Amino acid sequence: MSHKSAIDNLLSLCTEYMNTDTTDGEKLNTLLRDISGILFYLETVRSDYHNKWSQFVTLKIEQKISVARAQVEADVKYPELYELRRTMDGAYNVVNAIRSNLSYLKSEIHNAR
Repeated sequence: MSHKSAIDNLLSLCTEYMNTDTTDGEKLNTLLRDISGILFYLETVRSDYHNKWSQFVTLKIEQKISVARAQVEADVKYPELYELRRTMDGAYNVVNAIRSNLSYLKSEIHNAR
């Protein structure tokens, strides 16, 4: 799986969450599992891009380029890092929302007994 297809799948699942009935515990649990799995995979991808970004910055600094300029050049060379960071941060917020929904459902079931 490429990281682009993983991001597309992640965005699709997050959109699916927005359209899911928040009382559908089974569907929420499935979404939580699927989104968490993709995030795990993307963490490895993000780590690889971060390593490349850091190596590039280090190389530029060794070439007597300022740290700020080296970082800007690295950002241009590796735009995937920004895309991954922003997309994944949003998906982690969705994961937290799903967990909150599931926790609420669990407490409602417990209180109904």
